[in-house]
Amino acid sequence: MHVIVVGAGNVGYTIARMLSKQHSVLVVEDDLKRYDYIVNHLNVGALNGNGASPKVLKGIINEHSNLLLAVTERDETNIFCCMMAKQINPKLVTVARVRNPDYIEGATYSKFLNVDHIISPEYLTAVKLMRIAMFENSIGCESIPSLGVELAMFKVSGKKEGVVMVPIREMHIPGDCKILIIHRGKQILVPTGNDVLMKGDKVTIVGKGQAISDFNRMLGTLREPRDIVIVGGGIVGEHLATMLEREKLSVKLIENNEDRCRVLAKKLNRTVIINDNGSDPSVLRNENVSMADVLICATENEEDNLLASLIGKHLGVSKVISRYSKREYEEIFGMSGIDASVGYYHVVANEIIKETVHDYEVMLLLEKFSEEFFDLKVTAGCRIIGKRIGEIDMPKMSSIALVVKEGKAVIPSSDTVIEEGDKVFIYALQSAIAKLEWMFKANIPVGP
Repeated sequence: MHVIVVGAGNVGYTIARMLSKQHSVLVVEDDLKRYDYIVNHLNVGALNGNGASPKVLKGIINEHSNLLLAVTERDETNIFCCMMAKQINPKLVTVARVRNPDYIEGATYSKFLNVDHIISPEYLTAVKLMRIAMFENSIGCESIPSLGVELAMFKVSGKKEGVVMVPIREMHIPGDCKILIIHRGKQILVPTGNDVLMKGDKVTIVGKGQAISDFNRMLGTLREPRDIVIVGGGIVGEHLATMLEREKLSVKLIENNEDRCRVLAKKLNRTVIINDNGSDPSVLRNENVSMADVLICATENEEDNLLASLIGKHLGVSKVISRYSKREYEEIFGMSGIDASVGYYHVVANEIIKETVHDYEVMLLLEKFSEEFFDLKVTAGCRIIGKRIGEIDMPKMSSIALVVKEGKAVIPSSDTVIEEGDKVFIYALQSAIAKLEWMFKANIPVGP
């Protein structure tokens, strides 16, 4: 596939880095410093120029171009770039990054602008932050609306009896959910009924609807989240506050920029807006952050988010969640002791996967890109046809999470029989991919 990426900021760099492993990529960037960084760090084609210029676009778009992603920091530039690209090559698939909430109106608005797809990493990041905040033990989530299920990661706190050191087969696990994988320190387990959960384990489950909430309560909860403090009133913070208002929660937002506070005051109805520095210990103390159920650090600066998160934990906030942008910060946030973090670059990567991997209904990159969730069709010659799941010799570090039979998603048991025409959804580490390809006679893409 021939891909053109307009804009080499954090989003553009992430996209180019990921797609360059399997596709021919050309990056267009007007800023000379960013252009030089791309040239020196990635194995891609690069052009120093204005990607929204009709002249530039005519020079780089041809009949072999398959996909154009306009991901500069200006929404208007991205939309105009996609519109011009469509004029040059109507068959070209165009994707525009949109940050401003006023521009996000779904598919109808996208068609009106003659843009194939609109993506908003800021909005999707806010959705993940909110979902994690809503469940006391949750530390990660991925929604799959087409199946009506969600992948959720929980931390085992040991608050409730009957969970820790009890064989999984004896636990009262809610119906319509299944434990897929357990992270225990550096150890990774695909559990059997004989395995147990230990305090500190990170457990990834797949579940339908109410099952996610029920699993959270099974682990033990002290109280439902009611009081939320957000540090950072940028685009992510605005999306987040808007969503939390709809949930009728008490929201306080701390933003350092006075002009931005005025804008937010006009858009938000129930949120208390504080014009101050959210990474200042005295500010957080004076605003009684210690009384909040959840502190969410959502500024655009990793250092500010990290500092505010650490201060929040020091003040005794029961749950602290943070956002970070660059992949290089993932390990730092993981070691910081905060409860959960959402990688902006990770959200971007999974959105781009949807535009480049068309043979899969779902393809998600998880946990440092080393784990994947994807679907495979059971076709003639597949080596698991007619077998019960309990009889299948699945590769180590892989698990069948869902089976779709006649269009209906089923959380499988060990007695579920795989038949030709079924579609199975698998959670697997990349080390298991080769054997899965052999079993299903499929070519499975891997992450960067």
